[in-house]
Amino acid sequence: MSNENLNDEVLLEDLEFTAKYIRENSSNGKFIKYNDFFFEPINLNEENKEIFFGKLFNSEEFSDIKELKGKENRYFYSKKEMTDSYVQLLFRIEEKDLLKIIAQTVRYNSKRYPKTTSLNVFLKEPYCLKKEELSNIVNQYKNIQEYKDIKETKASNGVVCLYSEEYLTRDYAAALTEWAEVTREENP
Repeated sequence: MSNENLNDEVLLEDLEFTAKYIRENSSNGKFIKYNDFFFEPINLNEENKEIFFGKLFNSEEFSDIKELKGKENRYFYSKKEMTDSYVQLLFRIEEKDLLKIIAQTVRYNSKRYPKTTSLNVFLKEPYCLKKEELSNIVNQYKNIQEYKDIKETKASNGVVCLYSEEYLTRDYAAALTEWAEVTREENP
């Protein structure tokens, strides 16, 4: 076997392993970042990176592997394993575009379901915000014209929810919050 065929074989094995690794991480809701390619378990050789990425993105076998370019990082995922909306959510979290993420989530919930969004949602996966960080974001909405539609409502048990007044009136949002956070919990 020629040295070139051996190198092609090794490259194909590396690509298959990498694609599998990206797919597994995607199925667990995680990106692979560019720098991850150069450490265990992938260990991409710096000299081979152009050939490697060229084949990864130009082979039908790996057509589900996609890349997003952020301000300072590149993120890789499998579109078979993640929905576009989840990819965008994770991307904004990684890029620390938290004002926009939270507003989009609140607007989506207000319009689609309709429902208000408990602040507690943003303390859990995939957001994992700290209470102080979340409080600062909510306070910023009051001062930025682009987010003037994002409002707060509070249930009788003290749970704070957000809603978009583009889609819900104040009274309707208050009723939805009370039902979701108190009434529904008391009457399962």
